[in-house]
Amino acid sequence: MPKLTLPGLLASALPGLLLICALPAQAITPQADAEVQQLLNFVGQSQCTFIRSGTSYSAKEAQEHLGMKYGKAKSKISSSEDFVNEVASKSYLTGKPYTVQCPKTAEQSAKNWLNTELKRLRAEKKS
Repeated sequence: MPKLTLPGLLASALPGLLLICALPAQAITPQADAEVQQLLNFVGQSQCTFIRSGTSYSAKEAQEHLGMKYGKAKSKISSSEDFVNEVASKSYLTGKPYTVQCPKTAEQSAKNWLNTELKRLRAEKKS
């Protein structure tokens, strides 16, 4: 694994940080905020391992990390999809996508996993 240096880390993080800074301030709707909270609870209650930048984390650690990122980005996003696609699916520092390893399933992208759960939540709400 290549050694990370502060200049290298900043250079790789800059595009993601600029994206969040460049997004216009928007207010997330109460419905979208509720969906994000449901997604965060889903993450924390899962039995899955989360892989961020090559390091594995428990479901509770992932929930805390994504909750912290959501708190920082909340004023810059307007939908649950923004949360999944811009906040919860990749590292701001490295740009690497997050992955999820759940029991008895293949490793998958956090983006796909969370979008699948978001669709399930919405379908459940309609029924």
